[in-house]
Amino acid sequence: MWNKLKIPAIGSVIVVLAISTACGKDHASPPSVTPSQSPTGLTGSGNSVTKSMSQAGKEIISLASNDAVLPMKQIGNVNYVSAQDLIKTLKFQSEWEDSEGKLILGDNDANFELIMNSNKAMKDGADIQLSQPVVKEGGTAYLPVSDLADLFQDDMSYEVRKGDVIIHASPIAIIEHEDDPASANDNSPELSFGDDPTDPFKGNGAGANPAGMPIQTQHDLQVWSPNDQNDVMPVLKNIDINALINKGENYMGVKYKFGTGPYPQTGRFDCSTFTQYIYGKYNIKLPRVARQQGTKGNLVSRKSLRKGDLMFFYVPGRFKSNKTVGHVGIYIGNMKMLHASPEPKNGVQISNIDKAYWKKTFLKAKRIAY
Repeated sequence: MWNKLKIPAIGSVIVVLAISTACGKDHASPPSVTPSQSPTGLTGSGNSVTKSMSQAGKEIISLASNDAVLPMKQIGNVNYVSAQDLIKTLKFQSEWEDSEGKLILGDNDANFELIMNSNKAMKDGADIQLSQPVVKEGGTAYLPVSDLADLFQDDMSYEVRKGDVIIHASPIAIIEHEDDPASANDNSPELSFGDDPTDPFKGNGAGANPAGMPIQTQHDLQVWSPNDQNDVMPVLKNIDINALINKGENYMGVKYKFGTGPYPQTGRFDCSTFTQYIYGKYNIKLPRVARQQGTKGNLVSRKSLRKGDLMFFYVPGRFKSNKTVGHVGIYIGNMKMLHASPEPKNGVQISNIDKAYWKKTFLKAKRIAY
């Protein structure tokens, strides 16, 4: 049960809880986000300018109950909360796109897209209609309190109380760092992963060299599947998994960027654009974000993993539900996963999943090809 508040919220309690990135990014000494007229981290090309909303700021101020308090603000007789405060509290990443007046936020990829002065938004690739518009005032984006449930009900537990939005802390003990030491329960046999001994591509396999596969090289943009799920092709296709893994490893070291656009244009991946791009090379078109990808294919036991299975994890956070998909990677056998992440390295990398961090944050595995 959630702890109840032991003292009333006083004045404007500013909760500054730092952003951390997903995909295995550790959360030590995280920076916080302070409303600013001039966000840092400019990237982009042409007329599209993207700004990171992550900036250094103040330390966390929390109540004795360990709940987070986000003060509400009335704008035009409508109650709002600061988007930056919510981003910090949920440890989301965010990007601001000047050209479109759009705020993108999520764990590791673009789960939410909010357009300033508009009732239109996008959640997990689907359009939704808000009851009130998202607004920007004084360089700060504000979200209508009446729409927090529609947007974030899977990501947090909260209530509205005396002019504040109270976000309850998770009762689940979390491991914040990939290399944090594990407790006795974290290494229980039930949490261990296992390989399927009947995997036809186990070991080095008999897969063809990637050069011998019919891979699109002149039309990379066709690999990129937009949010329109009608464009997603049926899954569980018979492909050369070893060739796919070899192809993915060719991109080792390509830098990670939250909410990035198509790789041929940006030269960057986030976790879901990487899996989408690599599988797209073999004519398997996946949705844009990890949460959508997690709805495809056949469910696989953690004890019977095969090379090429997609593995889905939540990104731990003190104020998060810890049950929503925040990261995706490709299982490549022998307790190894190929994925795009900002940590512990920045970019496409191979991680050992036989660690408490991955065991505890694992949600499911899906087989989309064989």
